[in-house]
Amino acid sequence: MIKSLLQTNNDYVCLFLRIIAGIIIFPYGMQKLFGWFDNRGGGIGIKGSLEQLRAKKIPVWIAWLIIIGQSFGSVALIFGCFGRIAAGGNFIIFAGALIIHAPDGWTMNWLGKNKGEGIEYFIMLLSILLVIILKGSGAMSIDIWLFR
Repeated sequence: MIKSLLQTNNDYVCLFLRIIAGIIIFPYGMQKLFGWFDNRGGGIGIKGSLEQLRAKKIPVWIAWLIIIGQSFGSVALIFGCFGRIAAGGNFIIFAGALIIHAPDGWTMNWLGKNKGEGIEYFIMLLSILLVIILKGSGAMSIDIWLFR
């Protein structure tokens, strides 16, 4: 089973997609874990993240999985370490975010007139994560090094 999770090929498209996904998800995780990126709307840390997620009626154990998944999963994607698992965990997290944001419509709230942000961003990120789940971490990954 571990072999099938790590198996990947020397595909540079997967390398590009996993690094982009990791870079996109990294600030979300660091906001929740360490309180970084205060000037970008984040900076709430673990305590604030748990309070924020609890206010959205998300159980504490799921909130912890979100914090851990985004924090360590983004780094795992960047390095290609257990890429399928990291992509799968973040796929679940962002599928949940898509469901929460679905009532806000399709597009992002560019003009500030909508109640919240739309789902176009989540569709794009979920598509990238799905490719990583199906194809693996690709070239220059820890997975390809471990598999060989």
